[in-house]
Amino acid sequence: MTSDGLVDFLRKQVRAPIERNARAIVRDLNHDAKAIERFQLDRVHLDELINELEEGQLEDVDKRLRELSEPLSAGAKAMKQALGKVRDFAEGAQLFATVVGLVARIVALA
Repeated sequence: MTSDGLVDFLRKQVRAPIERNARAIVRDLNHDAKAIERFQLDRVHLDELINELEEGQLEDVDKRLRELSEPLSAGAKAMKQALGKVRDFAEGAQLFATVVGLVARIVALA
């Protein structure tokens, strides 16, 4: 996966399903203010990471992507599956946080 491929992947496979289900996720977090805040911060953090990748400020992204693309893809797939089940929106939020964490590692290590 290239850095352009990562941006496309993050937009279509990570951000899009989360945005489509954001209200349901927040509702499923059962008014847990801390969990809702973490979820909202993860959304903002993902946008910031995508912006960094788009601006091309990272020199060694391709190497890091090769190292982490498998867990990143697996995390996004698990997140999408969890979002497909109405009762598992809270689990989807947790998986989303994991995916955002992996992307942050890619960006930080590059």
